[in-house]
This record gives sequence, C-alpha cells and structure tokens, in this order.
Amino acid sequence: MLAIVTILVVLTACGKEPVLPKDNRPTIDVIDMSGRTVTIPREINRIYAVGVNGSIIVYTLAPEKLSGLGVLPASGTAKYINEQYHKIPVLGDVEGNSANSETVLKANPDIIISSMMADVDKATTITNADRLQKKLERPVVVIDGRLTNTDKTYEFLGNIMDRKERAKELGDYCAKSLKEIKDMVEKIPAEKLVRVYYAEGPKGLTTDPAGSRHTEVLDFVRGINVAQVQTGLDSVPAGVSLEQVMIWNPDVIITGKGKGHNSGGEFYNYALKEGNWENIKAVKFGQVYEIPAYPFNWFDRPPSVSRVIGIKWLANLLYPDYVTIDIKAEVKEFYAKFFDYNLNDQEVDDILQNAMRK
Repeated sequence: MLAIVTILVVLTACGKEPVLPKDNRPTIDVIDMSGRTVTIPREINRIYAVGVNGSIIVYTLAPEKLSGLGVLPASGTAKYINEQYHKIPVLGDVEGNSANSETVLKANPDIIISSMMADVDKATTITNADRLQKKLERPVVVIDGRLTNTDKTYEFLGNIMDRKERAKELGDYCAKSLKEIKDMVEKIPAEKLVRVYYAEGPKGLTTDPAGSRHTEVLDFVRGINVAQVQTGLDSVPAGVSLEQVMIWNPDVIITGKGKGHNSGGEFYNYALKEGNWENIKAVKFGQVYEIPAYPFNWFDRPPSVSRVIGIKWLANLLYPDYVTIDIKAEVKEFYAKFFDYNLNDQEVDDILQNAMRK
C-alpha cells in the first residue's frame, strides 16, 4: 500500500495564496484562521458547518458542498434562496448539543467548519475546535466569523474549497462595502452620534452590549449602544428592566422581526401598543425599527454575511445626512450577488417593511 503523505501548505488568515504541489496526494495541511494546523482532503465535496453563520457563508460560495444544516431556514425565506438549500438535511448543531455525533458522521462531511467570534478569545476557540475534532474524528477548520474579516474568510474558504474566483468576487464586495461605510461614519461629529437600544425578545427586555458578536453592526456604524450590561456564557442576551431602558432613554430602538430566524421578535407591535413604553424617546417620536431578516437576519442571530448589507441599512437609517446611499438599490445588488436572486421593487419594500424612516 502506498503511504498517504500529508504536505504542509501555509494558508494564513491574512489571505495568502496557498502553493499546492502538482501531484495527486490526497491530503494537505492548512493553517486555519485560528492558527491551527489541520490535515484536510485536497478535494472537498461535503461540508458541515457548526452554527448557522458558517452554513450561510458556505452556501453563498458553493451550496452543493453543504452536507447538512444546523437548522431549517426561517419561514418566509424560501423564495429568496435556492431550492437546493431547502433539500439539504437538517442535522442540528453538534456544538450546541442539538445534534449527536452519529447524525453528523452519517452525513460524511470531508471537513467541519467552526467560527471564531468577536466575543470569544482565540484560546477558547482553539480548545473547542480541537475537542470537536477529537470527538468526531473529522478535520475541524476554524474560520473567522468577525464582521470586519469577512473578506479574508471568503478568501480562505475559496482557497480550500476550490472556489477562488467566486470567493474573490464576494470578498471584494465585502471589503469595499465596509470601507465605504467606515469612511462615511467616521466623518460624523461626536455630538451627532445616535443612542440606540437593541430590543430582543417579545417584550424587548433582553439585549446585548457593545463588543458582543450580536452588536458588531451597531458598533461598526458608530451607533452608541446604551445597554450597559453583561451577557452570560456563549453571549446569552442579558435581561434588563423597563425602568432601566427608561433611564437609558434611547433615540432609536431596533428589534428583530417576528418571523425572522431566531429573532424572538414581535416587540415592534408590542412597543407601539404597550403604554409603559410610550414615554421612551424612541417610541414617542416613532423611531422604532424592525431589522430586515429575509432570508437571513441583517444584524444578528445568526451574525452572518448578511451583516454586510446590514451595515449599509443601519448606517443610512441612523445617519441619513452622512450616509447618502440608495439603500433599495444596494439591497438589490447584494441579493443578486450573494443569493443569486433578483428582487423586484415590491420584494425590496417587503424586506424593508418597518425598517425605514417614514
């Protein structure tokens, strides 16, 4: 029998081009985005991603390579994403204990993708990835799930998945979009910055602080997150009281849609009807907005690549005098590029329902 020889290919999170030897050896070693060296198949055809955000980024690159999903797409999203996505088996989240090892292994993934998030230190990420790899006996590759490194993540995945051209197209769009919005919001004077409360749950009394993976969009566009709270393990939202929100008295409230993926929504209608909220500035002046959520939430849960259109939406919403973009045109471009779906005007309006200034 011929010995299977693994070769070392330095593939860094900085996006350097790997140099693959011209032979037929079946495995290569790569350095993933956490700095771990992982032996993976040279040819990758089946991928299982831990967490929805990983599944989404793989879907935008090569949906045919997904061997399983963590959860079903949210109701109401079917028409925006390829029918092929709906046929992928739902395996659950093995890291979140909604799937068992046997279920995942039955799908026979070549690699498993895990994400490094903004509010988890690298050492913890590495420990978790090593533990999962040992448990499943499949290579676990860590990607960077942080918003500002989305372009680098596309480049990394494009290299190991043999989707370089597609990855460059999407990564370049992300880098350009983040730079354009960053340049605009950096010009906003400090006294013009808007104070924002991110209301989660049906009564709006859970939230996340600045620096969380769940508020990267708000942090990026220089919205002032009024929530001075501590989240729980795995960035679980913090519970707050209505009295505390009244003290914070935000200028704007943003909240998830009731039918969006994992949004825990319905707060939008609750806030407008519940008299106890009427004296909060944002409610009093009609500055409560629902975060667009189809096919995937633009802000959070999951904190996916959809956040790239999310920063355009939120920056324009909070600072229309400084971020002068045609958000409807931007939405059409994003959906065509990332989801291969050409929105009509009515569909754009549906997606942006309750998300725009009157």
